[in-house]
Amino acid sequence: MSKTTAASVKSHSREQTHELTFQHHETESPVLPVAQLEHLHSFRPDIVDWVVQQTQAEAESRRRSLDKINLYVFTQRILGQILAFLLGLSGILGGGYIALRGQPWAGVAIASAVITGLAVTFLTGRENKASSSPNPKPPSSNEKNRAA
Repeated sequence: MSKTTAASVKSHSREQTHELTFQHHETESPVLPVAQLEHLHSFRPDIVDWVVQQTQAEAESRRRSLDKINLYVFTQRILGQILAFLLGLSGILGGGYIALRGQPWAGVAIASAVITGLAVTFLTGRENKASSSPNPKPPSSNEKNRAA
């Protein structure tokens, strides 16, 4: 995946025109675009191989980091599911044990509280994940006035 961002500013006066351009290129590929390599080769031919090697090393490092992050997220989610299952099972078994020992309403209350707590945790967890975005909207003017 490749992304190029550019910004350009021009200033016109009676005698001269000035232009300033900023460009940023982001790529997942280990090789830079050919146009940029040709431009670099035109004034520093000795450094093109080094740039390609460094770009490839950075891409490999990024892939290793993403693999680690994906493994950690997967492990966290699986452990969360297993622990939630064990918590729910222990709450139901504990409530059943207390109900069988002569306190049926206490047993029902404990089992219901555990199941309700797990349900609320799962639902609010999904809601928080859905509402959080990488680029949150800035607050509107009404929200700014209320906060002040």
